[in-house]
Amino acid sequence: MRRQTFAAIFAAALYCLFVGPTFAADQSTIVIYGATGKLGGKIATEALNRGHKVIGVSRDPSTLNGAHANLSAVAGDVTNVNSMLEIIVGADVVVIAVAGIGADNTPKNSIVNQAALTFIQAARGLGASAPRVIQIGGGTTLRRNGVLGLESANLEEGSSLHGRMWGHWVALQNYRATTDIRWTVLTPPPSALIPGERTGVYRLGTDELLLTEDGAVAPLSEEDLAAVVIDEVENARSIGQRITAAY
Repeated sequence: MRRQTFAAIFAAALYCLFVGPTFAADQSTIVIYGATGKLGGKIATEALNRGHKVIGVSRDPSTLNGAHANLSAVAGDVTNVNSMLEIIVGADVVVIAVAGIGADNTPKNSIVNQAALTFIQAARGLGASAPRVIQIGGGTTLRRNGVLGLESANLEEGSSLHGRMWGHWVALQNYRATTDIRWTVLTPPPSALIPGERTGVYRLGTDELLLTEDGAVAPLSEEDLAAVVIDEVENARSIGQRITAAY
């Protein structure tokens, strides 16, 4: 057994100061699109470690590795309404952790925007029984001193990078235009989401980048981003909002 160090105690105190404790929650059923990806897989692991049921969705569910009593893998298409409706019925929360470009590299046809539109349509079809959604956003949609990151990114229109990054912005605006959908967009820091350790210690923000004391973009580990996602699953503190997180 590891001894509690001063660093661990200090980390726990910071967690309570900036975020607040995560209390034991009732078991939720969480559908995760992108569960076979690097980030989606870590979100699934975090959810399972906390006792939730996970339905991992992939075009090829055989690639979802790991045997767990609370994990099931299904084939599905995040851009197909009928496919989504079959999967999300009865779920508590849907997590969308996908990326990709459309056939013509336009933001509106990006995978992230089409996923958002698909969920909105599916949720409206389910009405009051529809689950909440937490979608992972793009860091360049955050602002620094009020300036949108996308506006200073010099992305060539028609390029795959332009379509993918602006697709996050279009998806966010589509969520913001709704009044009947329970949504949260969680945006990690741009170019500062790193592999690392789970600490459970982080700060939350909204539309402005979170910075370090010397003005650099504050980083966040992929493991702690997964913790932020499941904290939001359990606490539902940011419905109808875009949030960001960093150290």
